[in-house]
Amino acid sequence: MQDNIISALKNIVGQENVLTTKAELTPYTHAEFPIKRRIPAVIRPGSTAEVQQVVKLASDHALSLYPISTGKNWGYGSANPVRDDNLILDLSRMNRILEVNTELAYAVVQPGVTQQNFYDYLENNQTGLMMDPTGSGPSCSILGNSLERGYGITPHGDHFSFVCGLEVVLTDGEVLHTGFGHFENSKVDRVFKWGVGPYLDGLFTQSNFGIVTAMGVWLMPKPECIEACYFSCEREEDIYPLIDALRWLLQNNVIRSSINLAHRNRVLTMLMQYPWEQMKGKTPLDPQLALHLAAERKVGAWNGVCGIYGTKGEAKEAKKVVRKVLRGKVSRINFVSGTLLRFMEKYPGPLSLVTGMNVRELVKVIKPSFGILSGKPSEVSLASPYWRSRKKPPQSNINPVADNCGLYWFAPVVPMVQGHAREFINIVQTTLTRHGFEPCIMFSTVTERCFDCNLPILYDKEDPEQTRKAGECYEDVFGACMRAGYIPYRVGIQSMEQLVSKDDPFWKTVQRIKSALDPREILSPGRYCR
Repeated sequence: MQDNIISALKNIVGQENVLTTKAELTPYTHAEFPIKRRIPAVIRPGSTAEVQQVVKLASDHALSLYPISTGKNWGYGSANPVRDDNLILDLSRMNRILEVNTELAYAVVQPGVTQQNFYDYLENNQTGLMMDPTGSGPSCSILGNSLERGYGITPHGDHFSFVCGLEVVLTDGEVLHTGFGHFENSKVDRVFKWGVGPYLDGLFTQSNFGIVTAMGVWLMPKPECIEACYFSCEREEDIYPLIDALRWLLQNNVIRSSINLAHRNRVLTMLMQYPWEQMKGKTPLDPQLALHLAAERKVGAWNGVCGIYGTKGEAKEAKKVVRKVLRGKVSRINFVSGTLLRFMEKYPGPLSLVTGMNVRELVKVIKPSFGILSGKPSEVSLASPYWRSRKKPPQSNINPVADNCGLYWFAPVVPMVQGHAREFINIVQTTLTRHGFEPCIMFSTVTERCFDCNLPILYDKEDPEQTRKAGECYEDVFGACMRAGYIPYRVGIQSMEQLVSKDDPFWKTVQRIKSALDPREILSPGRYCR
């Protein structure tokens, strides 16, 4: 890159915030699947004004920019751009919580605000409010996940549904405020998301139309009662009648949170690493050994978790209905409150003698998931990428990219009915088994009508043969599900060109909007766009 451009960028954001050496760029080039992108430099602005100046410079010199919030887009490309020769615009220095309104239960955050930052602020300032964390870990961005239309498991799980008002830097350097935010002295920009006139916020999710530098987010007042509901069924086939029961509970507002339903393989990846010694180095995991390992850990064929929220009276009545509806469809159902969890932590020995269970180990499993249901971010899901790695996951500050773990995320949407679930499970199990990988299915109820399947393809990235097979497996399951009509709600950078290549009026329209808002195509070329 020309020295005069680097010098101009340093003048805008400061010399220490323009990274150009190989050592400085390496963290941005790593991913959990094989990908090599040329990244000339990383720019780390600290304010909206600096973003504006960088955008104007990029437009003047026809430079491509690729904005990231914290770059923890693990399994989808991490901090890498879709195409070569993009300057990474790392917004992690913009990490201020600009406002928290406890009466109206909303906040305004910048891109660099992580789940842990946000949780700590809400707790330390005794706001009485809770956030909805994802399983992606404490270091991931609140704003970034919302713009990818991600979700969690509390009643505020559909993150974009609870976004209210964006600040966006457009590619000509202008700042757009969506909703009511563009009206002078507006007092309602964070309380009514639609504004007046065309609704523009959605244009800046999963797109490359502008750079979001601040976002309003609605929060949830902490309820009087939060209880976790854990349930499981012993046979593979038991999932199908269970689906009908879960759909009823959601559609009738008995359960207001999301419901996670994980196959035994997926749970095992969170509790242990691949048993290389028992398998004598062979893959995939033998089904009989999987059954044995699951039985040792009291893991069913399918394992569910959801939250009960409300007053004590509401929780009591909800639990009665849940028990009644799930009776005969699950082999085990337990409700865990914060009080019970603290009791288990205090007296693990006596409780183990009475129950015949290893209560100390049980607490290790339950506590993080209960924390997520209570709005506390956790690293509980971050052990899964280490499933086939020869490295052990660290006790804290887990970073699967830095540890060279192998992971492809595939996230198709499946209607919440028995027939579609059966067809989809058959596609996944057949395809992954044929390629030598464990089908680690987890269904999450993103609405009361559909699941998202969080499907990881886990492999040893330091093994070239496994790496090759994992890529082939991803392409095969992606293609098979697309043909069957189970479309992913988000994709990694390696799939975007394939997704948009079809001659489709939808993507033609997207391109027309792109041409209008970014005529020089400086922003994230190829991202969900031709």
